[in-house]
Amino acid sequence: MQVVKNSVAAHTSPLVSFFRKVVFGKPLASSAALQHRLPIGLALPVFASDAISSVAYSTQEILIVLAGVSLAGGGAALGLQIWISIAIAVLVVIVATSYRRAVILYPTSGGSYTVTKHNLGAFMGLIAAAALLIDYIMTVAVSICSGVDALVSAYPRLLSDKVEIALLLVALLTLANLRGTKESGWTFALPMYAFVTLAGIMIVTGVTHFILAGGHVQAMGVNPHLPAHLRLPGGLILPKAGATLGLFFLLRAFANGCSAMTGTEAVSNGVSAFKPPESKHAAQILLLMGGILVFNIIGIGFITHIYHVVPSETETVLSMAARATFGIGVPYYLLQYATLAILMVAANTSFADFPRLMAFVARDDFAPKAFTRLGDRLVFHRGILALALISAAVIVVFKANVTKLIGLYSIGVFLCFTLSQLGMARKIGSMREKGWRGGVILNLVGATVTGLVAVVVAVSKFTEGAWMVLVLIPIIIAVCYLIKRHYEWFERTMTVHPEDFNPLAEPAEPVTVLVLVSSDIHRGILEGLECGRALADGKPGSVLRAVHIEMDPEKTDRLKAKWAQFVEPHLDRQIALDIVPSPYRWLTEPLLEYLDLIDLERTHDRIVVVLPEFETGNPLTHFLHNFTARRLRTVLLNRPNITVVSSRFFMKPMAWRLGRGGLVY
Repeated sequence: MQVVKNSVAAHTSPLVSFFRKVVFGKPLASSAALQHRLPIGLALPVFASDAISSVAYSTQEILIVLAGVSLAGGGAALGLQIWISIAIAVLVVIVATSYRRAVILYPTSGGSYTVTKHNLGAFMGLIAAAALLIDYIMTVAVSICSGVDALVSAYPRLLSDKVEIALLLVALLTLANLRGTKESGWTFALPMYAFVTLAGIMIVTGVTHFILAGGHVQAMGVNPHLPAHLRLPGGLILPKAGATLGLFFLLRAFANGCSAMTGTEAVSNGVSAFKPPESKHAAQILLLMGGILVFNIIGIGFITHIYHVVPSETETVLSMAARATFGIGVPYYLLQYATLAILMVAANTSFADFPRLMAFVARDDFAPKAFTRLGDRLVFHRGILALALISAAVIVVFKANVTKLIGLYSIGVFLCFTLSQLGMARKIGSMREKGWRGGVILNLVGATVTGLVAVVVAVSKFTEGAWMVLVLIPIIIAVCYLIKRHYEWFERTMTVHPEDFNPLAEPAEPVTVLVLVSSDIHRGILEGLECGRALADGKPGSVLRAVHIEMDPEKTDRLKAKWAQFVEPHLDRQIALDIVPSPYRWLTEPLLEYLDLIDLERTHDRIVVVLPEFETGNPLTHFLHNFTARRLRTVLLNRPNITVVSSRFFMKPMAWRLGRGGLVY
C-alpha cells in the first residue's frame, strides 16, 4: 500500500481563502493541538467566567422574590438576603470540592455526563447531558441578556434595542470562538480580570464606608425605602397583603440566588483543553474559581444589604450597588462595562464547553458523529454554530428578558449538580480510600441540597417556563436513543466478516453506462461521452448508451444532426442514442421509467449514470448552470443500484473589459 505524504488540501478560490484567513485565521495542523492548550492564566477566564459572572444577577434574583414578599406583608424579608447569600456560598464550596475530586479521578473529563454515565449508567448520564446542553444554551442567553441589561442601566435609551444588541453579541462570540480556543482565551482574559478587580474594589470600598460610618452608611442615589407597590423585573407583581414569609418563598429566593453557581461544572467538562498535567491544572482552576465566587457572592450581598438596594425594571441591582458605592463617575461606568464584558465571557464558557460535551455524547453514538470532528482551527465548529443558532432563537423568543430566562436556566444546572454528586458519592464509596466516608457524606449532602433546589425551581417556575425544560429533557433523551439505535443498526449492517460476500473476490461485473444528453451537442456533452467510454472500456459485456429526454421535439432533429457530425464518426457503433419522449415535459419520470427497463433488460449489470456539468471558473456565474444535473443527482442518489458520476467540463474564465460597445470579453 502506498502512502502519499504532503498531500495538498482541497482547492479553494483565492478570494475565499483570503476571507477565511482574515475572519477565522490560518488553518492549524493536528500536530499543533498541544500548543493550543490553555495555561491557568487563560483557562480561568475561559472556563470560570460563567460562574464568576453569575454574581452580576444572582443577588438581584434573590431580591426579586424577597421584595415581592415584603410587598405582601413580610417587611423583614429583604434583610434575609445576606444570610441566603452566605448559604449559597457554603453550597458553592461543597459543589466545587466535589468537582475538584471529579477532575482528579477523571482526567479526560470530570463533567456531569462522564461522572454520571460511569457510575449511575448510560440513561442517567443522558439525563445529565440533556440538562447540561439546555444549561449551556441558557447560559449564552442569560449571560448575554444580563450583559445588555448592564449596558442599558448605564444608557437607558438603549432599552428598546436590547434584542438586537444581544444578537450582535452572540454573532461576535461565535466568530471569536470559530477562530480557536487560545485566541478566544486571550480575547476574554482582560474582561474577567477587570470585573473581578472592579467588583473587589467596590466591595472593599463599601465595607470601608460601612466601618468608617459605624454601620450607618447612606446610599448615594438609591432610595432606601421600599415603595408600597413595586413593579419587579419580568412583570412580577405581588399583592400588598394576603401572603406571609414562609419556607417556600425562602427556598424560592435561595433557588433563584443559586444561579450564581451556574457554570461551576464548566471546568470539569473542559479538562482536555488544559495544558498537561490537565487534571492538576483543572483542580487549581476550581480552587481559584471557588474562592473568587464565594468572595463576590458574600461581598455583593453585603453591599446590597447595607445600602438597602431593591430591584427595578430599568436598572440592575449590581448597577445600583455600584452607584451607591462610587456615585456616578468613572469607577461606576468602568464596572458596568466590565460587567457587560465578563457576561460575554460567561457566554463564551458555553461556546467552549457545549461543543466538547456534544463531542463526548457523539463518541458514545448518542449524537451525530459530525460533532466529533475538529475544524481547521482545532475547534468543534459544528457545535459552536449549533449553540449560536439555538441561543439566538431563545433570545428572540423571550425578548432578552433575564428574569423569564432564569426559570429555564436553573433546573438543568442543579439536576446536573445532583446527578454528578451522586455519581461521585458512589465512585468514592466503591474506591474506599482514606477519608472516603467524609467524601461520601459531603457529596450526599450536596446532592440533597442541589436536588431540593432543582425541585423548588421546577415547582415555583413551572408556569414561567420551567415546564419547557421538564418536557425537553425526555425529548432529547429519546432522540439520543434513536440515534444510538441507528448507529448500532449501521454497524451491524456495514461491518464486514470473513464469511460475508466480497465483490472484490469475484470477476468484475459488466457495467451499463448511461450518459445524459441535453438537446445540443457541446463540449460538456463530448466530455461526458468520453467519461462514459472510459468507464465502459475494457469491461466484457459492458454497454455504453446516451439518453436524451425529449421535452421539445423541434430540437431533436438538430440533436440528431450534430450527433451524426461529432459523435458517430469517432465512436461508430460503440454507443447508441436513445431518445425518450416526454409529452408532458417531465424530466425525472421518463428517466426513471427508462432505468426500470434497463434493470429488466440487463438484470446483473451495475448501472452508472454520467451527468455532464460545467465549471465556469467564476462563483458569480456558476449558479447559472447545472440546474438539471443537480435535480437529477438528488433523484438518482435515492435509487438503489445506481452509481452517479459527475463529468465536469472546466470552461475558460471570462476576462471582462470595457470596450467601445460597452462591457465585452
